[in-house]
Amino acid sequence: MKYLFTLLLLSSCIALSAQSLPIHFEGDVGVSDFEDFDGGTFDLVANPSADATNASENVGQIVRNGGLIWSGSKIVLDDYLDFTENNSLSLKIYTTAPVGTVVKFKLEGEAYTERDVLTTVTGEWEELNFDFTGEILGAYNTLVFMFDYGNVGNGSENSTFYFDDINQGTNGEQLDYPVTFEDPEINYSVIDFGGNFSVVTEDPTEPSNTVVKSIKSATAETWAGTTIGTAAGFISFLPLTMEDSKMSVRVWSASAGTPVRLKVEAWYDATQTCETQVNTTLDGEWETLIFDFANEAPGTATLSDGLNMGWAYNKASIFFNYGISGAQAGEQTFYFDDVYFGEMPIIDNVEDHDNLEVQVYPNPSNRVWNFSSSEIIESIILVNAQGQLITKVAPQDFLYTLASDQLAEGIYFAQVVSAGKVQTFQLLRQ
Repeated sequence: MKYLFTLLLLSSCIALSAQSLPIHFEGDVGVSDFEDFDGGTFDLVANPSADATNASENVGQIVRNGGLIWSGSKIVLDDYLDFTENNSLSLKIYTTAPVGTVVKFKLEGEAYTERDVLTTVTGEWEELNFDFTGEILGAYNTLVFMFDYGNVGNGSENSTFYFDDINQGTNGEQLDYPVTFEDPEINYSVIDFGGNFSVVTEDPTEPSNTVVKSIKSATAETWAGTTIGTAAGFISFLPLTMEDSKMSVRVWSASAGTPVRLKVEAWYDATQTCETQVNTTLDGEWETLIFDFANEAPGTATLSDGLNMGWAYNKASIFFNYGISGAQAGEQTFYFDDVYFGEMPIIDNVEDHDNLEVQVYPNPSNRVWNFSSSEIIESIILVNAQGQLITKVAPQDFLYTLASDQLAEGIYFAQVVSAGKVQTFQLLRQ
């Protein structure tokens, strides 16, 4: 009986073993601190490929062999996580699995939450960041690691994952609308659900522009989508009224007729929502879609009812090919950018530039326009005389050269943001 009591006590001590962040696997944790589940096996091993990203001597290893699609391992921390200031968790990972492998970081405790990030390299170390802004204080004290989530491991090299340097930090300032994905100080993390996988990346049609690439996987639900920003939503509440009820988003879809849904909600109450939906009209081209919440999607709460009940919205999610599953459509890739309250502004006024610091030359031009400023040029939006967007760039420099030789002759307008000031120029392409 005494022997049995000792075993139970030891078992209890192992289960209650606790740690704190950061975790570096250099004597701070042991194998017994991790609890494996459903086909995952944790071990401490030597770094298989030390490089500039991770030169550590020892790392953690999880091998997935059989079991279930969510197999992995987890560790209990000594304190509950606080995301009030440090809103993200990061880890370094090495694997030979293909680029785009899903890494699911789940937090458990009094509640649970999870984030998915895709790998971007193979056969080398990289650091992945998981944003948990707005999560519940004092709810999570367990880190759960699920690599190659969605597939059953087979014990091979591609089912072997090395990880290290688990840290808590910050991803930048909370975002507000309009969302352009161009400000390096803003936290542009996104949250996927239902089988979507999104990443902030360069525009495939304009490398100087930053957008969100959203992949609706072959296993995605009909309602798969992406929350724009973190769980905390926008800093400001959207000033929606029945008279001012529109938002705009610039999107790219391979096919015209793709249903795109936009939902707004209160960050503190997921039942306070309003949804509306429109279809794309272009094949393989960027276009700006206007979403009118006064025209709600069938079966969803009306804007008028929400306003009458005092609902306030400061969080938005976008759903591509809404109502159609990945199994029906196969894997599809979409892009989105420029999330505005109201319609994306059309540049239709030209200012007196005598006392402004931004200069544009030559004008007229038949080859390039040079934008010069004594302050950092944050962004340039160029539209034609019809108000159609030609390009959007984020120079983050004092001088930027914009090519005009491929443009048709005529009048263009450039909206320039520098030192927090917006200046508009009329340009002539000869």
